Amino acid sequence: MSDDGQSGAGRREVAYRLFATEFEDADLSYSESDEERAPNYVVTPTGARINRLFAVGVLTEVEQVSDDVLRGRVVDPTGAFVLYAGQYQPDEMAFLEAADTPTFVAVTGKARTFQPEDSDRVFTSIRPETINEVDAETRDRWTVQAAEHTLDRIAAMAGAIAREERGDDLRAALQDSGVGEGLAAGIPVAVDHYGTTPTYLAALRDTALDAARVVAGTTDEVESLDVNPDAQGDARLADLTDVGVEVGRVSDAAGAEGSTTEAPSQPSSAGAASQPTSTGADDDVASAASDENESGEAGAGDETDSEELGDFDPGEYELEDETREQIEEEYGTEFQSGTEVEEPGSADIETEPDDAGSSTADQAATSAEPEPEPAEQDTTEQSAETVAEEPEDLQAAVVDLMDELDDGSGIDRDALIETATERFGVDEDDVEDAIQGALMDGQCYEPDDETLKPI
Repeated sequence: MSDDGQSGAGRREVAYRLFATEFEDADLSYSESDEERAPNYVVTPTGARINRLFAVGVLTEVEQVSDDVLRGRVVDPTGAFVLYAGQYQPDEMAFLEAADTPTFVAVTGKARTFQPEDSDRVFTSIRPETINEVDAETRDRWTVQAAEHTLDRIAAMAGAIAREERGDDLRAALQDSGVGEGLAAGIPVAVDHYGTTPTYLAALRDTALDAARVVAGTTDEVESLDVNPDAQGDARLADLTDVGVEVGRVSDAAGAEGSTTEAPSQPSSAGAASQPTSTGADDDVASAASDENESGEAGAGDETDSEELGDFDPGEYELEDETREQIEEEYGTEFQSGTEVEEPGSADIETEPDDAGSSTADQAATSAEPEPEPAEQDTTEQSAETVAEEPEDLQAAVVDLMDELDDGSGIDRDALIETATERFGVDEDDVEDAIQGALMDGQCYEPDDETLKPI
């Protein structure tokens, strides 16, 4: 997903991917407008201006904090996100109430801050919009992508610190240099509020790289980030302005191959929550299920071993050995909708020779004009096209269309929606829902607020 955020009342904000440790360091929230529906933002030390965020990790505990509020804790390799679901999030409450911990989850929600009375400390939290149960592979892909986005923000922030401009002048200069709108707006605010230093950026960079190395299996745990945003030290800006590493290639286990997964992912609803895949701390989070839809992925879809989370200490940030071993599991995906769509079309096509033969015989016997028969054939062809425009699994069809249209740099979101509505004969809202589902399932991401790229 993007490090850009859309601005303005009524516009949907892009969900950021960032690690819990940076989110915990944030203590500033603000709105750029007095309009009633103007979005509220939480600004982090790297300049991420977050209205919505997307996090994947292990749900380690759920606690009833009042009669109508539940608190959940979702751990990533660097720390923990805190969720609060109340009466206005009934589906999310139902999911948390029925969830067996520990289990892998993906959460999209609003970023919030809270400062208790008589306290100088500011706490961050997420008000969930959706919660889905996912698998280890989805968690690993998210970890690598969050590391990539963190490194990009660090490079942008380091470049901004080195500039002379500040405030609105810095914002304009960053946008002119190609930095996205959301990040260009957040960096000047972060520089002014946090006084972010190269020392903090260097420490956060090490944390992000460690998280990717955990996925790759080259390190066991992530060192805690115990540096304040304004800490002084010997780090140099010149070492931070270039990302200098392709995090996305650190591990095949992070889902770098083109195949997508339709894991044990479940919608955030009371119905989904009533059917948890695990019944205790030691039960299966998910079971490997289906064959690979890619012929080149030989053997990957044949694994049917279940994966175990094992015992999990809610207070621990580091993931246990058993959890890291789940990286080796592969989950196949069967997109059968294409096959199912083709069958009715094939049936219609098979009837054409009979109709054509009948038409020829009629013409020879009666010397009737042939025009009505081509019209009937056109009707048959249109019927086949109509059938092909109605996929049973719209999300899978949209992901396939994304793969088809992607030229390597992603596909424009509006163009994808327009093409999908024309090809599949569905509403724009249905396509948007399918895109959001693909984002939640880790099948695609947003390099910026106008582009989608399949994974």
